[in-house]
Amino acid sequence: MKIKYISIFIILFYKFLFSKSACHIMECESASLIITKLICSQRVEPFALLINNKTEIQLFELEMDSNGNYYFDILNYSHKSKLIDFGSLNFIPSIEPCFPKIPTTGGYFSFNYNFPYTLQGIVKPIYFQQQTIIPKYNFTSDLFSIEMPEGCGIINFYNNNGGKMINFFNTSFETGTISERPFLDGEGNFNIKGSNLFNTSIETFSDTDVTEYTGTIDDTHSIAKFSINEARYQGKWVISVKICGTFYRNYSFSFKPSLTRMEGVLNDNGGNITFIGNYLRHKQNVTGTFGNKRIECFNTNSSKSITCSLPTRKNYGFLGYNIPLTVTIDGKYISNTILISYDLPLIQNVQQRGSSQIFNVTGIYLYRVINITVITGMDMKTNITIKSTSTLEEPGFFIESNNTIFIFLPNNTQPGFMELINNDTDNAEPFRAPRFNFKITPTITDGQSFKSNTSGDDLKIKGIFMRTVDFDGRDIPLTFKSEPGGPICIQLKDDDGLSFTCVLKSGFGSSHTVNIYYNLLHIGSFNVSYNPPQLTAVHQKKNGNIKINGYNLGDSIKDSIITVVFSDGSTLNGTVIVSDHKYLIFDYPVGNKKKASYIFELGDQKSNMSEQYTLKPIIENSDPAVPCGGGMVTINGHYFFNYSKDTTTITIGKVVCNVSSINVTTIECVIAPNLRSLSPRYTSGSKRLLITSSSADTERMYNYQLPSADYYYKFEPPTITNTSSIGQTALITIYGTSFGDSNLEILIDGKPCTQHQIDIHTYSSVSCNVTNYAEMLKYNYSDTKFNISISVDGQYFIAEIFQFKYEPTISYGEKEPEFPIGMYIGIVFFLIFLVYIFYFAKDNLESYLQEKRQRRAFRHLDNLRLKVRAKHATQISKHYTFGDQRAPKGPKSPYYDFLKKLSRLPLIRRRFKEHTD
Repeated sequence: MKIKYISIFIILFYKFLFSKSACHIMECESASLIITKLICSQRVEPFALLINNKTEIQLFELEMDSNGNYYFDILNYSHKSKLIDFGSLNFIPSIEPCFPKIPTTGGYFSFNYNFPYTLQGIVKPIYFQQQTIIPKYNFTSDLFSIEMPEGCGIINFYNNNGGKMINFFNTSFETGTISERPFLDGEGNFNIKGSNLFNTSIETFSDTDVTEYTGTIDDTHSIAKFSINEARYQGKWVISVKICGTFYRNYSFSFKPSLTRMEGVLNDNGGNITFIGNYLRHKQNVTGTFGNKRIECFNTNSSKSITCSLPTRKNYGFLGYNIPLTVTIDGKYISNTILISYDLPLIQNVQQRGSSQIFNVTGIYLYRVINITVITGMDMKTNITIKSTSTLEEPGFFIESNNTIFIFLPNNTQPGFMELINNDTDNAEPFRAPRFNFKITPTITDGQSFKSNTSGDDLKIKGIFMRTVDFDGRDIPLTFKSEPGGPICIQLKDDDGLSFTCVLKSGFGSSHTVNIYYNLLHIGSFNVSYNPPQLTAVHQKKNGNIKINGYNLGDSIKDSIITVVFSDGSTLNGTVIVSDHKYLIFDYPVGNKKKASYIFELGDQKSNMSEQYTLKPIIENSDPAVPCGGGMVTINGHYFFNYSKDTTTITIGKVVCNVSSINVTTIECVIAPNLRSLSPRYTSGSKRLLITSSSADTERMYNYQLPSADYYYKFEPPTITNTSSIGQTALITIYGTSFGDSNLEILIDGKPCTQHQIDIHTYSSVSCNVTNYAEMLKYNYSDTKFNISISVDGQYFIAEIFQFKYEPTISYGEKEPEFPIGMYIGIVFFLIFLVYIFYFAKDNLESYLQEKRQRRAFRHLDNLRLKVRAKHATQISKHYTFGDQRAPKGPKSPYYDFLKKLSRLPLIRRRFKEHTD
């Protein structure tokens, strides 16, 4: 075995070192281009791979093309990233299309590098922009990586193949983009933000000249800055941006002079005031306006500031606040307008300290304030005086600095205005500063809890600044929020500023937290608990429902539970159908226990247990259908506890109704046919229903909340709703109600309908035979109406006219019946069948008839012969005596008689034709 492996090794070693390659490129390809296939002379060829920095020789079994040549599909080889050049063939390297995107900042990038090794196992370098890049193999990722320099534009990779540079891969740096509009900062810089801004430049176009700028770029190539001498220009500019030497976009700007603020203080005497801004450099002159007065400004060399001369407040002649000021550069470039004021006290902001009564007042020139007037509501004024110390526990204010005042407001103050009074000794009257709108946030006193009935209540919530208006006088109602299903304030009422009233909606529950919001700001909370339910009296309703009076029973049926507690301790839940705070109604649960107490649950609260209550039997249908002439009576009700068939007696007037079945809600009884008791004397008008029981456990019927009219019943007369068709047996069925079976008489067109039978289970149908059926056949009763009369005990309760229905197969009247078309069709088919039989049997029939005639003639001739022979034998016997010389006969076959009869059949005889003379 060792000799075998040594021999294989020697052969491979010799093939790689001393034998020439038996493979060559395809004729249509060139070694300077990408090689797709190698044509080889052997079926098995060795190729070298560089794996883990070690050269490995692998044998490949090659495929054969249509020309009978073996080939190696090098382009689709799965391990071409490890393949070493083959003999004199130098493979052109290739890079997979999924080459990563390269930003303009450059960096390290990994990729698939195919055919990377020379014959000596050295990685082939990449030539890019006169730079040589050596890819490095990463064992972990099984990829090659290179370090790209920063740049922009197109990227071309080359390979040196025998001194010839071959371009084998092309890509490009990522394109530069600008993400937001460029801007000019206050320092004369034009700033561009984006990505891949390598080699970005700008060119400015103004009214006077064109200038190109090259700026600076940060390390991430996302910010480019250009220093522009904007002081030389005024008016409109166009800035053209180029990225990587290619035009990107134009941006338009207007370099308009702007003012931002005033430096220093403008006192009553006026004077030279400096203003800060941008683009304030001028070439000729600068002028300005102050309110409605023209002012002079001085020439300066700065583009950031300008100085103007302002008049005294007395010469200005108007209120010294918010005076508009503008400047004009070179007579045509006008700045924006700013508002300035003389050094008079002015409130700029009022801020409440948390939820306290102290407010911070900030503004300008506040050191001269001697009084603050708070104006709220209908021009109601409250004067707040100055205090000597900063300790504020009652209304007053303290000046902390020229820009800050602390003020303590009364707790019933509404949002409104503050007005400052200035101690100006130069004027006869103190100066009043402009009013400032201020707002106050209401504050809820902590720890407030309230109890309420389930129907709701008025809750008085305490706090400070409880007036629900904003600083501009608009109503800003307080809003409330609790857990789902919790309390809701359906209305708010303002009080004296120290409280407000919440009109609470109906609800339930032992504890709820209500949060209060003012302008969506949480200002406090309070707790609400509803009183628990209380049960008092229990009542029954006629429909079987139970009504319980009480307090705080709520109005939420879905959250209500009624529990029935029986005397033995067992429980069942009823179904609440009505709940209205002071009473509830529920369906009694199915059962047979008449004594129980009740417990009501509403949410997480339970009521007391009511006193034990005994249910009374109640009849619900006070006017049931009582059939005249006897029949079934159904009495519907509730709580027929302990009533049984054997112990219960029922009478309607003087008519006895025999009990057939009883359950908790239904009693069924049958009035037996009885001529005397069911006569009109006993069944006409209203009759009292009386139910009695001999059982000691039953409650007495009808003595509970039922007026006397409710248990007087009426016997219903019979009614007809429909009739059946009259069959050929003259039987008709009449459908209706109250068909009793006592002395019932039915007349149809004045003639009796006899032998009637009643459905005794429902008394809703009666069948009888029509006696005048033959007479009625003479009429076409689709157009004829007949009277039906029904009487009980000789008294006619109904006499209606009905139009009868008849079976469609029966024809009535003297008109000759028409021959039905179906009969014609049947006769025709029968005749066709006979012709068909006759056609096929004609020949046999003729032969049979001819043979029958021949047999009849032969039989006649045979009989004549027998007669002649008998006559001759008689004559011979007179002269001769032979004795009995007949031979003995053997036993007959059991089939003799059958075969003899069979031989007499015409066809058998015709077939065998065995006749003797």
